[in-house]
Amino acid sequence: MKFPSLETLSHGRLAMALRESFLALLPLFILMHAVGLLVDLAVLRSWELPWNLLPVLRSVRLFLMYCWPLAIGLALTIHLARAYEVDPVIAAILVLGLLLVAVQTNGEFQSIKLRVAWVSIGAILLPLLGVWMLRLFLSAMPQLDTRALSMISPALARTVVHIVPFALSFTSLSVALIVLPSGMQAPLGLWVRSLPDGVVLVLSVLVVNGLWWTGIHGAIAWDLLTGNALWEIQIGGGATLAELMYGLVYAGGSGCALALALCLWWYVKDDRDRRVLRWALPFAAVNISEPLLFGLPVVGQRRLLIPFLLAPLAGAAIALMAFHWGWVHFDRKVYWMLPFGLNAWALSSDPWALVGVQGLILLTAVAVYRPFVRQLALAQSMTEFSRHLAEQLGVGPSQELDAERRYAQSLAALQASHSEAQEAMKLVERGSLHLYYQPKVSAQTGRITGLEALLRLELPDGTVLGPGRFLPALERAGYGDMFDAWVIRQVGVDRAQWRDQHFECSVAINLTAASLADERAFAAMMQQLSGPAGDGLEVELLESSLASEPAKVKAHLGALRSRGGKVLVDDFGTGYANLAVFHSADVDAVKIDRSLLVGAAESRGAQLYREICSTLQRLGYKLVAEGVETLAEMSFVRSCGVQDVQGFWVSRPLPARAVPGSIAGIEARLGAAGAA
Repeated sequence: MKFPSLETLSHGRLAMALRESFLALLPLFILMHAVGLLVDLAVLRSWELPWNLLPVLRSVRLFLMYCWPLAIGLALTIHLARAYEVDPVIAAILVLGLLLVAVQTNGEFQSIKLRVAWVSIGAILLPLLGVWMLRLFLSAMPQLDTRALSMISPALARTVVHIVPFALSFTSLSVALIVLPSGMQAPLGLWVRSLPDGVVLVLSVLVVNGLWWTGIHGAIAWDLLTGNALWEIQIGGGATLAELMYGLVYAGGSGCALALALCLWWYVKDDRDRRVLRWALPFAAVNISEPLLFGLPVVGQRRLLIPFLLAPLAGAAIALMAFHWGWVHFDRKVYWMLPFGLNAWALSSDPWALVGVQGLILLTAVAVYRPFVRQLALAQSMTEFSRHLAEQLGVGPSQELDAERRYAQSLAALQASHSEAQEAMKLVERGSLHLYYQPKVSAQTGRITGLEALLRLELPDGTVLGPGRFLPALERAGYGDMFDAWVIRQVGVDRAQWRDQHFECSVAINLTAASLADERAFAAMMQQLSGPAGDGLEVELLESSLASEPAKVKAHLGALRSRGGKVLVDDFGTGYANLAVFHSADVDAVKIDRSLLVGAAESRGAQLYREICSTLQRLGYKLVAEGVETLAEMSFVRSCGVQDVQGFWVSRPLPARAVPGSIAGIEARLGAAGAA
């Protein structure tokens, strides 16, 4: 699997999966920390809660501590599986089983905190490893023929394909989960405790915040590796290293997130990012950084890596000096969720000294973040396209090319596309799909040379709609290959019924770009065509389908042709009209669109039509004239050397049941017209 560069990591599939997973579980996250804050305040202030609620809230807090890793693990698995084209249900079952194994094996750890840490780390790493291993084993396995099972249930076919990859992935990762805890009993604990306080502080800041920047809970991982060493190393002034960091340095959470949020609020003007910041700032006030890290996201953001490490390093140095020189001291236990600044009154009998040091640390962190956030805001003020265009035209950030307006327009277009797809889905659900067939005839003899399968949607009131009313929106939403699969299957059914009536004819189907360019969709289609359904089948494509990933398309068309299929370019003259595009794809025939024939009513249009036909014939293509509706048009296209003709003058599209009985009459009429 190819790993993303730092340039693209923050906008890659992994970062987006982390972001969407976290945002989907935001209500659970809020509940978990609200209960935790209430418990801490009740203990700190010695509140007497009614109905003896404190033990109940502690139990709820512990339950949520275990529930959160399971929830985030499953959510992340589903988003990663969709992003990397792995079955989400299979992947979710795999990771859920592995997380249960992690829960069973965490008894090796001595404290509840480390047990939860073990499961929490697994909630991030197991989805990554599980999806990666499923994908790896699926690609390495020989392809199974599941056509018979697909006829029973597509879900059953997918399950059979995943049995061996699932077993290998589950076994491999389960063994690791069973073996690792015995070797994870604070492997760095003794070494870390032997180091000077300052060195330990630097190491912890780099590791904790570096892991947070990648999306892994750095504090949990550090405690797991060192056996809670930060909470045991005393630095004087009544504080441990951990209390120093959580009480003074981590303003807003990891990376001094409060300082980062303030800088982002000052410089970032994008509406979406500011909405995220409005959500993140209240959490940062109580030292919870996850909404900012995953929502913006900061995770994987290359431009923020250096200040994300440097700001807490500078703050740790100031805090350590303040303790060593006796400026501040702690009298009470640190509760990390108490708001930065206000927590000084809960920590020390001399809160104003603490507030002064906290203010200095926050200002230092803001100073560290400021230039980096400013550059980030300038870079994000233009879209990727605008930046490339700016470089080409020699303009800079001072001329932003109205990037915000274009960004808003792109979001509006995306929302409109989703809305159109939903309306199209509702339309398809109301009606029933059918295939109609329009004959093609020889321009010279009037004999039928083939049929084109045309998709139609019949509504309950009898209205019949063409594909233009629903298919384009669904293709843009990614459902084109599903309709192609239905068409191929239905063509097979219709042709089988025709054979029972002793009628045989080649059929052309229109393929979408999705079936041609996507590896999995094309493989599924080739399985369908491997049986009788593929005999005598022709494929019609728009020029735009050929222009997308031409090398892959050419290879797929070669595979189709090797099974006896023919390839036709449809609607020539309405798309790219680029001979090089489909000439490199080795197509067999070209269908000339009716729009060119309509233009042939004038002398210049007629000359253009003749020149197009002459050029294509010299290149060796068979020609089909589309949209022929009159005898005069029939005579004209015949004079241009067109071999086949299709249009209303030949026949309107016919229901499948009417095809065998109508062909003889069409041939008799056209033969008589040709003779006349």
